[in-house]
Amino acid sequence: MTKLFQTDIASEANLKVFVTDIRSEAELIVYETTDQWLATESPIWCYTDIQSDADKIVYFTQAQWDADLVVYKTDVQSDAGWVDSTKSGLL
Repeated sequence: MTKLFQTDIASEANLKVFVTDIRSEAELIVYETTDQWLATESPIWCYTDIQSDADKIVYFTQAQWDADLVVYKTDVQSDAGWVDSTKSGLL
């Protein structure tokens, strides 16, 4: 399950993410949901307001070179998946 807590402080995060508008630049195609029971695999993300409930603390960077992971957000759940599976250990 990929439950994330979003922080505004980069040093608090254990995962820094950049969201790209260009699908071919992404290492992971992400589908976001509000239903935590759908977030059973790493490409499906659900956010929580309780830090202790989260699998990872995520910070969204403004620059791609500051990120550990580059993602593209999709509205289609079946499109979600790893483009660069060598990064799968981050989640």
